[in-house]
Amino acid sequence: MNLILYAIPGFVVLLLLEIAVDAWRRTGYYRANDAIASLSTGMLNQTLGFATQFLRFLGYATLWALLPHAELTMSPALWVLAFVLYDLCYYWSHRCQHQINFLWGIHVVHHQSEEFNLSTALRQPFNDFWIGSVFYLPMLFLGFPPEVIVVVGSLNLIYQFWVHTRFIGRLGWLERVLVTPMNHRVHHAINDPYIDRNFGGVFILWDRLFGSYQAELDSEPCVYGLRKPLQSWNPFFANLQVHRQLLKDAWHTRRWIDKCRLWWMPTGWRPADVAERFPLPRCLPDTQVKFDAPPARRVQAVVIANHAWLMGLTVWFLINTSDLTFTAALLHFLPLGGGLWLNSRVLEQRSGAVVQTAVFWLLCASLPWLVPSLRFPTEVFTALALLSALSFGWAARSPQPLAVSH
Repeated sequence: MNLILYAIPGFVVLLLLEIAVDAWRRTGYYRANDAIASLSTGMLNQTLGFATQFLRFLGYATLWALLPHAELTMSPALWVLAFVLYDLCYYWSHRCQHQINFLWGIHVVHHQSEEFNLSTALRQPFNDFWIGSVFYLPMLFLGFPPEVIVVVGSLNLIYQFWVHTRFIGRLGWLERVLVTPMNHRVHHAINDPYIDRNFGGVFILWDRLFGSYQAELDSEPCVYGLRKPLQSWNPFFANLQVHRQLLKDAWHTRRWIDKCRLWWMPTGWRPADVAERFPLPRCLPDTQVKFDAPPARRVQAVVIANHAWLMGLTVWFLINTSDLTFTAALLHFLPLGGGLWLNSRVLEQRSGAVVQTAVFWLLCASLPWLVPSLRFPTEVFTALALLSALSFGWAARSPQPLAVSH
């Protein structure tokens, strides 16, 4: 049972409420391009399962069938214990993702935003299948069934949504027990005192127990993002940022031992010869310049409207394509994936991107007619695709020229 799917309406309502509060208070916690980029990665995380599920051969359910384990009887106590133990395993999984190059290349997606708001909570990688179930093996050997792990894992993730906000201050004694917005703001900050702190998902107790806790300091306002900034709104590139750099470093380093160990070294480690020949720029909290340069208002408005209906298409995709073959699911995914990719190109003001997007949606409008086996509601999908094509065509006539050419 995909509890995340049922939680999506609640996520959207809370997100819209926070955006309204941000606009009313003029706090500037949201930028349209940053929020769209975060939501886009989350949409890919949920929809690209059709392409990655065959790689989950080391998934918990498979290991449950292959490995010896105890058998626990279903009871309320079992569910409570599973919820607590899952978060302990999550703590170590999360901590390792911050401390090993290869795993950081997966988790980094969640930390790329230079803002901190509820849209950041939905910024998740689509290649997290590599992390797998190895961190939850203790629960398998103890006898917790796969269906229990799936449910408590979903609840753990749902809980983490609300802690991605700057509108909630300190919460007294709860700060000592639970992960709260204050605790999690620290986790996302790039200030020296906050790096690699507060890894818990639900309970902050693990950080206090294992020495990784740090409270938010009044003297050290949180600065968000990465020390090696992404500088892109592209959700596909976001998932490749670190691994792309690791591949480059592995190619350029002269020593074979470095080519191999690079992937498993502490986060940020680079071979000495590569670091010397190919230094990377670093962003420090006091010198951060946020990646921005928004396009003309007309263009941005069209992208926002287009992204809104892509969010609806995401929900439709999750409900209607779970039983399709890989090829069939891919055909249904193309308008969604292509739309997200082109929206990012428009926001980055790539040369010709607005016109390309208009042509793309014009072609998509004919897709249900060319492939009658598709499950899209033909008339509705065609109308929305044509509306997108016309809207981007109108945006291409914007009196304000695009400011950046790539």
